[in-house]
Amino acid sequence: MKCPYCNAEIEDGAKFCTNCGKALTSSETVPETAEADTEKLPDEPPKKQMEKLIRILVIAAAVLVTAALGITLGVSSFVNRQYKAGQEAYEAGDYETSIEHLKNSFRFGKKEDSGILLADSYAKLGRFEESYQVYTKIEDLISSKEDIKARYGDVCGQIAYSYLSTNDTEGAMVYLQKQYELTQDETINNRIKAIQNGGTYADETGNIYNLDGKIETAVCADEKGNEIYRADLVYDHNGNWKFAKAYSSAGTKRSVFGTFEWNPDTEYELTVYPSGDSWSWIARGTEKENDEIRKITALSEVSKQIMSFSRTYNSEGFVTKETIETGSGDIAEIEWPAEENPEHAVLTIGDETYIAGLTYNSAGQIETLNITRNFLQTVMRITNEYNDDGTVKETVTKISGMPLVPWMPHLNYRRTITSYSAHRPVTRTVLDENGKLIARGYYISGCGWLMMYLPD
Repeated sequence: MKCPYCNAEIEDGAKFCTNCGKALTSSETVPETAEADTEKLPDEPPKKQMEKLIRILVIAAAVLVTAALGITLGVSSFVNRQYKAGQEAYEAGDYETSIEHLKNSFRFGKKEDSGILLADSYAKLGRFEESYQVYTKIEDLISSKEDIKARYGDVCGQIAYSYLSTNDTEGAMVYLQKQYELTQDETINNRIKAIQNGGTYADETGNIYNLDGKIETAVCADEKGNEIYRADLVYDHNGNWKFAKAYSSAGTKRSVFGTFEWNPDTEYELTVYPSGDSWSWIARGTEKENDEIRKITALSEVSKQIMSFSRTYNSEGFVTKETIETGSGDIAEIEWPAEENPEHAVLTIGDETYIAGLTYNSAGQIETLNITRNFLQTVMRITNEYNDDGTVKETVTKISGMPLVPWMPHLNYRRTITSYSAHRPVTRTVLDENGKLIARGYYISGCGWLMMYLPD
């Protein structure tokens, strides 16, 4: 080894330099070869080791990503298959099968689409509690879908009804308040107020509502709000009209009348009007099939009038001909051009020929229907005005000599204004051509319209 002071060659492990005589410490007597080895020790892993480690990490990450992607794609494919199978079963009316498939699709992926169909499937089977549970899980997803919220609200209403049937008003209130929150439907609000009031609720007009939110007593008042007469409505166990009694609070005479055998494909209208010292009535049912009129039945105190409809279509599905036959044997035929939104039609009644002209708005809804005799004399004109959601806001009907029109009071001219709540009809106001009130109407959910005319 070498002395660190004079650089002379000395023995390994010497404590003193034999040349300069200086003492040597243990740290200064490290062999030269050891010192050299220490200087060669690296501070970091060799480059090749680092590259190898990086390659291993990259390969491992790629394997993990591929596996994750494969699992994701597999789950997505499974979810889509289950949703499609559930959708097909739902459309076929096999709701038990649709539930089994949609539960899988809902659990693993398609929350909104699967949830809506799953909730509807439960509701179709009358399993409203389960339907409600599904809706609560997708409530944020359907917050902007008014039609779905309405169905959600209907489920809440069904559950509330089951609570009311066991006299559990506290339980019913929970679901009714949720239904009103979803729909803002004043009919539901009437139910809530009836429960809070012990069974019935009277509004500012004097109309009395029951626990179903339906009118038990409807008031016909004049333009100043003075009551003219009222009608008590009696319902069967399904909530359909059974019979009604019209009477004046100032008198004792009442007119009692029944209504139709009810079915879900029929639209109903019950008209009451003063006649002498009593009240007369007309009950009308319009039967439909696939939203198309098939028959109109008008029943009054003295007669029964039936109108049956039949239609002829071309290969493209357009109506080319309609035939209307009354109970008295009168026949009318309407010939339409085979096109969408036709602008005219030819109406033949006996020896008379009429021309119907139609105009439409941008949404394809009829704005005007004008029927003329010999292109000169107008015998009927109907004008419609619509709300933004497509519901009819106002209808003006003017008739002069038009045959085959179901008879109603004041039919020569009527301006009918309809009000809505949550897109559902609530009331109607009927005015004559001078703007004078001639009738008030109330829509009874699940039954139809009750129209109450004032005295002439």
